[in-house]
Amino acid sequence: MKGHKRYRAGAWRLVVAAGREPLAGKRQNIYETIHAPNNRAGAKVADARLAELIAAVESGRDVERRPAGGGLTVREVAERWQQAHRPRHHERTGDWIGWSPKTAKTHADNFRAYILPAIGAREAARLTGLELDGLYVMLEDERQLSPSVVARCHSQVRAMFSWALRKKLVTANPALAADPPKIKSAGLRVPTMGEVRAVQEAATPDFAAYVQLAATVGARRGTLIALRWGSVDLEGRRATFSRAIAESAEGLVEKGTKADRPYAVTLGAATAQVLVEHRKRAIERALSTGIPFTAESFVFSDDGGSTHWSLSWPSHAWQKYARKVGVTGVRLHDLRHTAASQMLMAGVAISIVAERLGCTEVNILRTYRHFIPGSDRDAAELMDRMLAGDAVPARPAT
Repeated sequence: MKGHKRYRAGAWRLVVAAGREPLAGKRQNIYETIHAPNNRAGAKVADARLAELIAAVESGRDVERRPAGGGLTVREVAERWQQAHRPRHHERTGDWIGWSPKTAKTHADNFRAYILPAIGAREAARLTGLELDGLYVMLEDERQLSPSVVARCHSQVRAMFSWALRKKLVTANPALAADPPKIKSAGLRVPTMGEVRAVQEAATPDFAAYVQLAATVGARRGTLIALRWGSVDLEGRRATFSRAIAESAEGLVEKGTKADRPYAVTLGAATAQVLVEHRKRAIERALSTGIPFTAESFVFSDDGGSTHWSLSWPSHAWQKYARKVGVTGVRLHDLRHTAASQMLMAGVAISIVAERLGCTEVNILRTYRHFIPGSDRDAAELMDRMLAGDAVPARPAT
């Protein structure tokens, strides 16, 4: 069985010989157009479809042809998927519903820049795992994307087709037959308290206060940036986190926390004192600029509280001062790991650690299990005693 492909007018044209008509004896050909780039990855996609057509003809099966006008394209499915999950405010409560603004922006950016230019015009119902493999090869080899970014694109394509399958827009999820890059999980680089103190000593007083709160509480960057003085009880040494600043397609927005629920934490005496001094500086700055200092004033602000720090500033500041004192390979977000690991190694209950970090106990166990002291050793000793026939104390009733 013969077949060939040719790139013309922005697409691959496939031709497969399908024998002759029984009566007239005229040659029959199957024609198909594949919208893929004129490169190695695009040629791989065209070759995969060409092989499917040849196999179908040779086996005598009817070739599934694209109907006139075509079905929904990948681009159209992507638009519907993103529209269904768009972030928006609940009319009654004002809460965000749908995806978080940051998630929506990440999906939109990856589809616009990486996924749709290659397969956006392809009919969604006929997309194959081989075509997705070609996309992933192209993104790595030609676009020079890291394997982790390509794997993230694959996860988004898979999620989109899972939604489309549930909506009966397609009959199968081609991403389940694709082979994205395999990513090995990187070990945590947890800064020591000595490294944190060194960065604090090199930093400005305002940023040192931010680091103090981040390292002792473990709150996320966007949550700390959104903190207002009305949510900080310095006398009672409590801070309540109910909002977060996040990136969106329209810029920075204020939303609920990542877990979408408020949570309160106790502040240590030293941390509370650092915030007392930080508050004095904020009041002085507000007076000098003529800005009212109220409960709605942001804790981390350059003008006394009317506007919060930019979302990127703490990360830039951390890198600046970390390099100054020779602390390398550590991100600002790793302070969250410091808070969790230090509490767990000190014997703080997992439920308390989860509450202070604003996440679930499952996440704590999955990420920080190896920091829980004695758990594996205790289990080993227990199994030895049981095999030796020693009595094992019964667990107290709960």
